[in-house]
Amino acid sequence: MIENIELILISLLILILSIISFLPLIYLNYAKDLNNNINIYNNICDAKKNIYETDILIKNTYMWNMCNYLFDFNVIHKNFKRSVDFVKKPTDNYSDFININRDLSIVDGEFNIMKVYNDYLHSGLPLFIIIWIFFILHILSIYYSVKNKINDITKYNYFLHSSIYIFLHIAIFTIFFSLILKKITEIYADTKAYEYIMLLKEIDILIKERKTEPLLNKNFIDIIIKYAGEDINSVENIVFNKELLDELYLLHKKVKNDNMGYLHNINNYRLTLENIDNFKYFNSAKIIDKFNEEIEDVTRFTIIYFIILFFPVYMLSQCFKSNFTTIAVIIIVIFVMSISGYIVKKKLE
Repeated sequence: MIENIELILISLLILILSIISFLPLIYLNYAKDLNNNINIYNNICDAKKNIYETDILIKNTYMWNMCNYLFDFNVIHKNFKRSVDFVKKPTDNYSDFININRDLSIVDGEFNIMKVYNDYLHSGLPLFIIIWIFFILHILSIYYSVKNKINDITKYNYFLHSSIYIFLHIAIFTIFFSLILKKITEIYADTKAYEYIMLLKEIDILIKERKTEPLLNKNFIDIIIKYAGEDINSVENIVFNKELLDELYLLHKKVKNDNMGYLHNINNYRLTLENIDNFKYFNSAKIIDKFNEEIEDVTRFTIIYFIILFFPVYMLSQCFKSNFTTIAVIIIVIFVMSISGYIVKKKLE
């Protein structure tokens, strides 16, 4: 008969849920490093060919790939304002789309567009809930034991040690879970990711719909075809060179001065190519460095997970009367396999 079966089950559950909660942070760091390497490769190739820094396909750039990881490009359209009921409030930062909601995971009955935030929140919630349930159950057990005047000192010691064990998880995980969530929202708020991806979504919608009426829409399509060809069907396949950006900026000014004030589309989104004048800035080294700093601000907290993982590994080694190193090596192998599987899953998505 295995001794301390409850402790073994609790430790295994905490271990598994801790690894699951850890995975989104590992992939965030992986995505950052991968896209930094792509960016370095692009810069080396551009320098050899004497190419202007934005003369590469959007889908091969750091900003496009990182922003598509941070946001779900297929659902961000729901943050556009509609032209039919357009009213710019004093608190609005943008005219074409609403301010990003950094406080809620679910907005108007749907998941927030902050994909990494949602991934980490939903990966960490099971562990958060389980450790609180275990802690509350232990407190209730202690209460009823005291109420029934049970004098078994062994049982009291068990309640004391197990409660301290779970409370340490609650204290560490709750504090850092909340802090990491806050730091993730700062990636969205303190970089230009939101403005950049919403601008590209505007262009993508207009390309896919190919409206040629009214005249401003026709001007837009003509400009895109001129620089990207007749068969262009997505913004990711465009090379945003200086000449294209200049023409789109002039069109943006015409749209702003027009009585209708937006480029027409099926859903009546208010599309004016807002921030097209900042496109080059969005892809600058300064913005990319800021991106990396904000992500590193999040991923540096991964050390906390190694502390959290230490507790269940140690308890399991004691319960199984096994060498701590042996258990740790087994866990590391499982951990590496989990990370590899998670990365493959994300790649397939």
